[in-house]
Amino acid sequence: MVFSLTQMAVSTIVGAVLAYLVVLVYARHSGMQMTTLDGLLIAATVGLSILIWREAGNTPSLNDDPIPVVSPNDVLAPVLTYVCLGLLAAFRSSIAGSDWPRLRALLTLVSLVVNVVTI
Repeated sequence: MVFSLTQMAVSTIVGAVLAYLVVLVYARHSGMQMTTLDGLLIAATVGLSILIWREAGNTPSLNDDPIPVVSPNDVLAPVLTYVCLGLLAAFRSSIAGSDWPRLRALLTLVSLVVNVVTI
């Protein structure tokens, strides 16, 4: 099965919005200092990583579900999210504090859930 650009765009938007909400909630509860710009950059990174992977891997063999409800694309998209968030943190020292690894892990899980649920 190959997905339309509209389906991938919906996943991108849902991923970015959920990522922003996770950043806000996590920052509030952990006391992590997070500017609005950093929160938006993180959310955009999550959303774009979903879009890039989904567009690049939009082939039937990667979209078929060998495990019920989970395709190789569903499992691999969060890997790109994790790597992209690491690249962002490398260039934005303001987000690379002691809470960053936990937040990055949560955002990777957000990417996984979005990829399984929305596509």
